[in-house]
Amino acid sequence: MTAHTPIQSQDLTKRIAEHVATVANAPLQADDVEVLRRLFLDTFIVSLWGITRPAARQISEWSRRYAGTGPSMVLGADWTTEPSIAALVHGTAGHSYELDDTHDVTTSHPGCVVMPAALAVAAETGASQAELFRAVAAGYEAMALVGMAAGGLQTVHRGFHPTSVFGSFGAATACISLRAYRRNETVTPALLQLAWGHALSQACGSMQFSVEPTGGEVKRVHAGFGARNGVLAADFAALPDVTAPLKSLEGTYGVAGMFGGPLQEVAPAEKLQIHLISLKPYSCCRLFHSTIDALREATDGFTIPANQITDILIGGPQLVADQHLTKAESTMTAQYSCPYVVAATLAYGPTRYDAYGEAFLNDPKIQEIVAKVRFEVDPELERRFYPRQFASSVQLGLADGRTRSAMVVDSVGTARKPMSKEQIIAKGAGLASAGSFPTGEELATAIWDDGYDAVALARLLNRH
Repeated sequence: MTAHTPIQSQDLTKRIAEHVATVANAPLQADDVEVLRRLFLDTFIVSLWGITRPAARQISEWSRRYAGTGPSMVLGADWTTEPSIAALVHGTAGHSYELDDTHDVTTSHPGCVVMPAALAVAAETGASQAELFRAVAAGYEAMALVGMAAGGLQTVHRGFHPTSVFGSFGAATACISLRAYRRNETVTPALLQLAWGHALSQACGSMQFSVEPTGGEVKRVHAGFGARNGVLAADFAALPDVTAPLKSLEGTYGVAGMFGGPLQEVAPAEKLQIHLISLKPYSCCRLFHSTIDALREATDGFTIPANQITDILIGGPQLVADQHLTKAESTMTAQYSCPYVVAATLAYGPTRYDAYGEAFLNDPKIQEIVAKVRFEVDPELERRFYPRQFASSVQLGLADGRTRSAMVVDSVGTARKPMSKEQIIAKGAGLASAGSFPTGEELATAIWDDGYDAVALARLLNRH
């Protein structure tokens, strides 16, 4: 278990950079590689779903103005561009359907930030698959530990989006690593600290999207910003006259002081942070995956008809009351709304991704259930589990006077209940109807083949 307690450290940035550099320079273990393969498969499938969304498609088309400026493939397009623009497009797509992986303690989404930046830079470095995996593992490690040191969830409560704020640190780490590999050099803590200093000055992402019923698609772009900013941070770290602070974490105006806080002491865990990532089987905010699993239990596998349910009480952390009770007036707010998620699940089942689409927002079947949903903060549940585990409780009142209840701590997809390769592949079901995309099976075959280097993987991902 990673320990973290409030401190006033004067060299925390340096110590974390030393650890992350060790990860970047060391061969991965077999179980690390296996986890990374599943993470890549998941993120690739999630990104393909995301590029079907109108906002992601428009961002992709926007990048046409940069066509021909570099070797990096643009997701959803037939041109290449310089790495920061390609990372922006891919990162936006990766966060566009609320299916992306999650580092629970920091409530951030590493896959849609670190991988797009790494793939974009790997196009210019010619990275092998092993080098790509190692760089991404280091990027996840940096993003997670920086986020935990900065107070993790406090970032959300202060109104900033962790994926964007912490993501640029992870993306910068992956890019620095890939460029070092190309030069046959080791990744140094000093260079990481410098790149992180640039990442700090680019940190962004307001949570205002979570409290307005419309205008939330900018949330998707936050992941793109994190990916792009990571590439730029790595670029600027190579410019000797463009200096940057070295105490990005513990500094007075560092990431903890400005965005999170209080500063936390963080010691590397026994296993890399890639082993602590949760995947999403459902197309909504990770907070509600335990709610969905609790609904499954309370309804005996969704066999109780929705019209027999008269009252629905959900229990969870304060954050739900603060940011997740907004009326669903867009796909983003539907995926972020506790009442809508509950209603869509009971109306159409947990894996109907299209139930969060615009065509369903005023669906009578869903809206009838929305009216029955109540939420109460559960202080004991929050104290015991949150944010390391997104526990949730459900209590249903039935028409015959009975009540049914359930509480789930670890939902399907968490590190304690991981999704199998086959379950991840199943997330790609339906992509064929949205375009000429590679299937989950095709993506898995390539990702589990050491012969596919970074460029070949990117080319397969862009086959549409």
